[in-house]
Amino acid sequence: MPYRLDAMKEVFEEVTVLGKPMLFTPCRIERGTVPQGLYMYEVRHDDDCRGDPVQIAKWVMVNHWGTLISSTPIRLDYYKTENNAFRDIDPGKDWEYGDMSATIDEYIKRHPPKKEKSHER
Repeated sequence: MPYRLDAMKEVFEEVTVLGKPMLFTPCRIERGTVPQGLYMYEVRHDDDCRGDPVQIAKWVMVNHWGTLISSTPIRLDYYKTENNAFRDIDPGKDWEYGDMSATIDEYIKRHPPKKEKSHER
């Protein structure tokens, strides 16, 4: 299994994905280090290796582009044949890089977790 980092010790890029502010790192994050109330997703890049984020999933093995942390859940489509869920995105419309960075604590202060029915972390 690939090495994963502690979310609380990392500095993330601020991005806007699907119109919502989120944190991004190109690293793999240990799910258990993400604070309760935040949601963690992994991002897959395009098969042509152009560096375009094209899919958000619970986990990614191949074409891992990075990890997203969000204070609101992202709707994913679950598959009965796999223990995973995905959502395809358009990198030109659904993903915008920012010019700031933040820790998890800084992000939580600006974007407090929303109370949602989903308990996924």
